[in-house]
Amino acid sequence: MTPLLILALAAVLILLATRRAPAPDVTPTETSAPTRPLPDDLLRLPEPARTRAWALLCTVHDALRSEPADARAAFLLRQTLTDYLPDTVRAFLHLTPAARAQLDAQGQPPETLLLEQLSLIEGGVAEALRHDHAAADRLLTQGRFLRERFGAAGDLRVRER
Repeated sequence: MTPLLILALAAVLILLATRRAPAPDVTPTETSAPTRPLPDDLLRLPEPARTRAWALLCTVHDALRSEPADARAAFLLRQTLTDYLPDTVRAFLHLTPAARAQLDAQGQPPETLLLEQLSLIEGGVAEALRHDHAAADRLLTQGRFLRERFGAAGDLRVRER
């Protein structure tokens, strides 16, 4: 072997020996990022859809901050925030004049369809949040059971002799 080849091999071995583990992959898992932020799109909606969509966005955001205990409810809330609400809003906003005219001719005004779709999402979110109240109901039920089982707090005092 030539000295140059030996040096090259030594350099490769040193690099391999001191090589760090690759950095963890921090690539976002979402496959498609929205073209514009949802709040901007909500501002472009006509009333009363704008107010209802904002209220829905706030409700979902607040519920997700409190970390719902029910996994299915949490999934539905995340999907609402990332897909269901944005897709509904953008579908309405991207209607062409010809599409609007076609919907109106069929007796389905776009604004009415948007309100119906927001109602469906609101209903799904409300149902998901009701499921999350099951944990609170379990705690209240446990409290009632303990009161019945052990009596009122006054009955549990140690009596002096």
